[in-house]
Amino acid sequence: MKDLKVTNKTLLRTTKKVHFLYTIYLVILLLLFFILSACSSKKIIPKPYQKPNVLLLFLDDLDPDFGCYGNPYTQTPNIDNLAQEGALFTRAYASAPVCSPSHSSILTGCYPTTIKAQHHRSTYAKKLPNGYSILTELLSKAGYFTVNFKSNGDRMFNKIYGATAKTDLNFNRGEPENNLESGKEVFNNLQIIDPFNTNTYFHGGEWLKRKEGQPFFAYANIETGKKHGFVPGRKWAKEKGIAVDSSKLIIPSHYKDTDEVRSTLAASLDAVSHVDVEVGKFLTALKESGQAENTLVILLSDHGASLPRHKQCLWKTGLHIPMIIRWPGKLNAGIKNEELASIVDIAPTILSAAKLPIPISMEGLNLLGDKTELRKHIFATRDGMNNFFDASRTIITKKYQYIHHFYPELGYRNNAYAKRTLTFKSMLHLYKKGELNPLQEMYFNPSKPTIELYDLENDPQEIENLSNNVKYQSVVAQLRTELFRWQKTSGDTILDARTILGVKEVPIGTKVDSILNKKETKF
Repeated sequence: MKDLKVTNKTLLRTTKKVHFLYTIYLVILLLLFFILSACSSKKIIPKPYQKPNVLLLFLDDLDPDFGCYGNPYTQTPNIDNLAQEGALFTRAYASAPVCSPSHSSILTGCYPTTIKAQHHRSTYAKKLPNGYSILTELLSKAGYFTVNFKSNGDRMFNKIYGATAKTDLNFNRGEPENNLESGKEVFNNLQIIDPFNTNTYFHGGEWLKRKEGQPFFAYANIETGKKHGFVPGRKWAKEKGIAVDSSKLIIPSHYKDTDEVRSTLAASLDAVSHVDVEVGKFLTALKESGQAENTLVILLSDHGASLPRHKQCLWKTGLHIPMIIRWPGKLNAGIKNEELASIVDIAPTILSAAKLPIPISMEGLNLLGDKTELRKHIFATRDGMNNFFDASRTIITKKYQYIHHFYPELGYRNNAYAKRTLTFKSMLHLYKKGELNPLQEMYFNPSKPTIELYDLENDPQEIENLSNNVKYQSVVAQLRTELFRWQKTSGDTILDARTILGVKEVPIGTKVDSILNKKETKF
């Protein structure tokens, strides 16, 4: 019995020891589980990378001619759906009515004149002034994977399908790298895509260099809707059975109703529908990649369409642009924002979303913030076009647009591109015969009025210039004062071309370079 008691005690001690060891074992297993879980979580979403992705869809030469903006002729389901899922801006404007100055604004958050990048394809700033930054560099330093897209075909194929990789900055041009219309590439990576295989957009290629969980800033410059896309767009739309019936178009008052005008406008709208398909590919690819929910998508254009009175002109038709922002879980869906917005707002908006400091040098506002309702006006500029000199400025409020032409002796078509690409031949013929009304012939006249004032609320087509109307002189004076104040504070210097050339009126066809080389001038 005594031996049995000893055995039971020994067994009891052994059992307790085993139980104690088993308990320790379980605790160790739980600790290992939590440690591995924590490590696994950090691997999926590294702490430095807890930031949203950004996809910027930049459309060249496009009016807000989408269904979501009320256009009844175009078929734009992808862009319309994007607007339903995010915010649509009804009063968004470009900073310039031509490509390179406007492109320069989007990546710097500044007006072109502020950074001395206002002359399109004329003369370039060697570098940004001290204290100014490029959005891509700021994001790259913050750990972002920056990538530009380019289609896998020839130059014209890229302009119709997919993306062109065009950045077209008016500074630091260097030698053209990824696009003949651009200079030094500012994105760290170039993704070659197949526009007919969306699996190539956010997978493979340069994306293999992206670290796991690393946020990205992706940029797609889409040129499908430009002038070179009109004929392909028309052909595509007819094949799809959605071509615009030109006979049913309502012709704007500033155009003469001719067969050429109708057919060109119809083709331009078909090209817009074609743009929607290319935009849809990027949105589909983003969704298929599984990253759409954590991606801020911004869609906008650089200025108005490749049409007379639109591109290169400071009228609303040249500056009013589409702008749509979608950010799942952060921005309510179906918003219609009617505050003034500018292309200079894009860079600070992206930086704010990424929780990065906005440089004091940026002139734009965070469109997702609460200060936009306090904005009373925005500005836009027109200067040298393809080396043909000019200088005009505009200030825009919700109600009025004031335009000041510093060289009214130079007409609206004061350059070869406008005469070649932005002119209806049928209207030019009628102009020479004296068969256009004053509004229609305005674009063809050899000179411009010094001042233009339009009531955007009551006259959205800008038919009546109110600058000489006695009732509006106080408005003219107020907006002119505000415009000149902005020029002074932003460092916008207008070249004194008349003094430099020693003439009373600058001759039509004067080159920007000839003025700059005539006399060393601050610019």
